[in-house]
Amino acid sequence: MEKSIKQKKNLLKQYALMSMQNNKPITYSFKKYLLMWGIGLSSLMMFIPSSKAISEVNIVVNDKKVFFGETVGEPIIREGRMYVPIRVLTEALGYYTSWDQIRQIVKVEDGITSITLTIGSPIALVNNQSTYIDEQDGIPIVSTVASIHEGRTYVPLRFVTEALGCEVNFKEGVTYITKKADESVEIDEAEIGNKPIAPNMYQQMLGRGMDVDWSKTQQGRRYYNKQTVKDFKAAGITHVRIRIKDPANEELFKGLDQQIADCLEVGVIPVIAYQADEFKNDPSEENIQKVVKWWSKVAERYKDLSHLLSFDLLIEATDALNKQPEKLNEIYERLVTEIRKTNPTRIIMISPRLRSDAAYLNELKIPTDSNGYLMAEWHFYASGPSKTNDRKLWTTGTEKEKALIQEKIDLALEWQEKTGVPTWVGAWMPGNYNDGDDYTIEEQVAFASFMSQALDKAGIPFAVNSDTKFYNRETNTWVEEMLPVRECIYGNEVNE
Repeated sequence: MEKSIKQKKNLLKQYALMSMQNNKPITYSFKKYLLMWGIGLSSLMMFIPSSKAISEVNIVVNDKKVFFGETVGEPIIREGRMYVPIRVLTEALGYYTSWDQIRQIVKVEDGITSITLTIGSPIALVNNQSTYIDEQDGIPIVSTVASIHEGRTYVPLRFVTEALGCEVNFKEGVTYITKKADESVEIDEAEIGNKPIAPNMYQQMLGRGMDVDWSKTQQGRRYYNKQTVKDFKAAGITHVRIRIKDPANEELFKGLDQQIADCLEVGVIPVIAYQADEFKNDPSEENIQKVVKWWSKVAERYKDLSHLLSFDLLIEATDALNKQPEKLNEIYERLVTEIRKTNPTRIIMISPRLRSDAAYLNELKIPTDSNGYLMAEWHFYASGPSKTNDRKLWTTGTEKEKALIQEKIDLALEWQEKTGVPTWVGAWMPGNYNDGDDYTIEEQVAFASFMSQALDKAGIPFAVNSDTKFYNRETNTWVEEMLPVRECIYGNEVNE
């Protein structure tokens, strides 16, 4: 006799609970059960209704309206329930999102609360406790699941927000979401780096940084001191990209050890970035081995340090590599495999060819041993804008000039969405300091303001090129002429 829908739902619930108890993947269990009871995909469709996108929806999180659109996705309605792109929601709430492409798992966390959802499963983990996403009269609603819609991960709005401890209220067509303050729990920021950090969480932690030559040049090494890091922190700089070109030996490590230690103590995130000039000019097997050896030494030396420290594998692919893009993926594969021997969960960053152009992110192959702790670095306007070069034109900030910037950002966002790998802009410069230097301070402020706001809106952190333009390392003072530019980027006024 044909079983009723209610009977099938009850059996689905029983089998799901068995799966949880036996620690079997829920998706496998449902497939097995469906075959056992002769429920085909066409029959299952009666449980999973179609989705309807809604372009006019008002969601307010902590008194701030959340904006949706083509770039980040629109909310959808399914069976009377609202689903939203998870990244938009969690970023508005101040949580961090990570994505496991292989297992199709999305995780939301803030260091206190965590939610894990598997695409297609009606069961979620809230602080590692299994629970149904949706129930009615004690029966799970198996169609209420996290899903992929138009390439984006969508989650049930009410379940996620309430599981995160938020209050959800509806009034006059507006959904109000308020994150409850929990004064009983304090997060010790010094403890954050003691355990692995999800790439999406790390992306949001990076914020606005600065490229530095503390370990790259003789002057940088000579004048570096801890006060520099303190001044950077006070000015609102949240990370530094420490660029290095020298061999990995004790002479290098003597200064680098101190710089990393100072950053971690003061609260500035350190990123080690290697130039690898010999390899970039001649991507031979001999030079590949040299780079692998360099990173092997660095990884071994810093394997026990805070997870706040990350590795940026290569600074800007040059012309020789542009003609051999396969060599770039080859060296990333080998470098990541080598680093993972000693640093299994440290954030590693790879970058595309043509001087880290976002247009070539699609050529990158995700290294086999990336282990879910991978980001991509890309950059543009690294040597500043130009008043004559159409590819990086900026005169008065016309719509066409702004569109050039937004186009690159959109390419990065599309790649992030497709791969689940967060990105970071490792360098951009407010003026063409090394090529004419013909922008006034006012023009630099206009360009820097738009660039900073556009990247912030996209949720992409960045580092500005570079420290010597803004900070006098010999006297430990900020360059007075550049204060308006620095303040428009980092926002903090510092008492000199």
